[in-house]
Amino acid sequence: MTTLHHHQLDQLRIEWTSVSRSPASRRAAKEIAARSKPLAGRLIYDLRDIIALLEPASPLSQRERSQVVADLLLAVPQDPLYARTLLQTLLPGIVSVARKLRWGAGSDTDPSAFLADLVTACYELMMEWGGQERPFAAPDLLNALRCRMRRRMMAERQSLNATFDETTTELLNDVRSDGPSACDEIGSLILANRANLDPVGATALYGKEVLGMTYRELATMTGLSPKRLAGASRDVARRILE
Repeated sequence: MTTLHHHQLDQLRIEWTSVSRSPASRRAAKEIAARSKPLAGRLIYDLRDIIALLEPASPLSQRERSQVVADLLLAVPQDPLYARTLLQTLLPGIVSVARKLRWGAGSDTDPSAFLADLVTACYELMMEWGGQERPFAAPDLLNALRCRMRRRMMAERQSLNATFDETTTELLNDVRSDGPSACDEIGSLILANRANLDPVGATALYGKEVLGMTYRELATMTGLSPKRLAGASRDVARRILE
């Protein structure tokens, strides 16, 4: 199964190599560089350079990378290539969502098809949200993707008359609830207080409590140590939950 997953990701990367070298990519990169403040003065030739700047090891800070992602989402209605760029940079996060959902275990979908469904659903979300201002665009998209796929899995289980254990039943009730979940409340608190929060801690808390990721997974994505992420997350949690 793992080989199939890697094969799919390799196909996306090969496709991206072709797309990102096109004249349209160069044109789109020039346009987003002109409107995104963190990209001002950077040497940018095509969208590959944008992706490179969104890597944890790039010269941009965590806050600046978040801003570039938010600017890409805002610009999606002007050019769908921005959605493809977002998809490429979110691939590690999409795989983390798949892992969190146990690769669709319990649904009527094999793991390879489940990953393909996640990629498609993520692209659909980006097209739906394109033009919106979302300072935490990346975690917002991944959280919405997780919730959307979880609902789909629940619906499939119902249609197959699956037997739900106690944990699954509680999860289903939470998804159906009209009120905000604890995850939603934490996400809202982070967003409402973002101007006064450490961006590292805010990102770590959001990833851990809202997306359900481990600090080790977050460390891989951010380039920071799990220990630093855990400490920063606790500090932010104390500030917003007091």
